[in-house]
Amino acid sequence: MAVDDRLEIVLRGAEEVVTREELRALLDRGGIPRAYVGLEPSGLMHIGTGFLVASKVSDLVRAGFHTTVFLADWHAYINDKLGGDLRAIQVCGEYFKDAFRALGVPDAVEYRYANDFVGHPGYWQKVLQVSKASSVARIKRALTIMGRKEEEGELDASKLVYPAMQVADISWMDLDLAYGGMDQRHAHMLYRDVAPRLGWKPVIALHTPLLPGLEGGGRMDPVDAKMSKSRPDASVLINDPPAEVERKVAKAFCPAKGTEGNPVLEIARTILVPRQGTLSILRDRKFGGDVEYASFAELAGAYGRGELHPKDLKAGVAAGLNRALEPVRAYFERHPENLASLRAVLASR
Repeated sequence: MAVDDRLEIVLRGAEEVVTREELRALLDRGGIPRAYVGLEPSGLMHIGTGFLVASKVSDLVRAGFHTTVFLADWHAYINDKLGGDLRAIQVCGEYFKDAFRALGVPDAVEYRYANDFVGHPGYWQKVLQVSKASSVARIKRALTIMGRKEEEGELDASKLVYPAMQVADISWMDLDLAYGGMDQRHAHMLYRDVAPRLGWKPVIALHTPLLPGLEGGGRMDPVDAKMSKSRPDASVLINDPPAEVERKVAKAFCPAKGTEGNPVLEIARTILVPRQGTLSILRDRKFGGDVEYASFAELAGAYGRGELHPKDLKAGVAAGLNRALEPVRAYFERHPENLASLRAVLASR
């Protein structure tokens, strides 16, 4: 595949790359570059993690990267996920593997746990190197990668270890590209800050948008407004049955003619139109009949002009999500074990 084509595949749907020139140079060098995305296994997966991450991981594989999905179990333990029970977190990690397979991530992807290498003294040496090369203030600014505020570092000193671990992970796995949502930017920039001082190679940072929660966030910071399974009615889970998807989307924030900060439109922009190429809306003939939008710009323009009612947009997005989730449901019907194990863990809490 030509370098320009590979570059386009890596960058499609991305919100930011640091930097495009470095990415182009990496692809020009040939060979098999190494990329990863790090995720805390912490419960049932929502569509923001599921569709956006699965799509970009698949893009990286297609563009010729050896790609690792890093199941950050020790990081989730530090972050108090699933009650800080490491075994429960690893049960969730096995479910995450199934979730990505169900979402179409290629078998070529490598799955790794932090537990695979935390027993190596060399790893902890890297963690200490990052810590010594960073001020406490700089580490605290990076706590947002955990969904935490800076001041929360005062509550539990282990939280301050987390950003240094994430930077050390990138070096330990000998990566060329670190991928994540925009909420992971602070960690990737921390790596880029300390790498020259530690003699580590530069690593490209690639970020995709954050899908907002269904309750809407107005002018809220995108990290604070992002979809989270901790707010059940504000998130669509990949394992939600069709009726539940319809119910959640039907009650979502979706102001008439409002195209900014509209989570229903964002689902169309980031998930449905890229996956399906179009968005179809089924309407009663007295309201104009069925309509199909060939691009997100066309959809947003029609909605902003009031040509599409919020109820019809919600119905079209819910139907589109349910179509996209059909293969996921089919996969888990064939492979129910890890999902059942996770649900048993969640029910016990």
